[in-house]
Amino acid sequence: QCLGISFLDTMPTSEEIKKDFDIILDGIFGFSFHGEIREPFKTVIKAMGESGVPILSVDIPSGWDVDKGNLHGIFTPEALVSLTLPKLCAQDYKGAHYLGGRFVP
Repeated sequence: QCLGISFLDTMPTSEEIKKDFDIILDGIFGFSFHGEIREPFKTVIKAMGESGVPILSVDIPSGWDVDKGNLHGIFTPEALVSLTLPKLCAQDYKGAHYLGGRFVP
């Protein structure tokens, strides 16, 4: 909050997201995610995808399978920042793809 970034107590609708936000930073799930997307995350991820606002995903787009990619047919981010190394799910990803993080020998 000291950087002027607000935190929300409730999830805005996809229409509110489109009206009030320029970009979505996606970091809900990481590489260990597996299984079905449960509430409240299902609603949040659906609203993010339906908003039309560009999404920047960190490491793995939320809800994607780390090896097989977008199995649930949810959003595809405009950009992806892979941490340490690209995961298999990014193999067919067509958006902007960046590599970041700490590199270890």
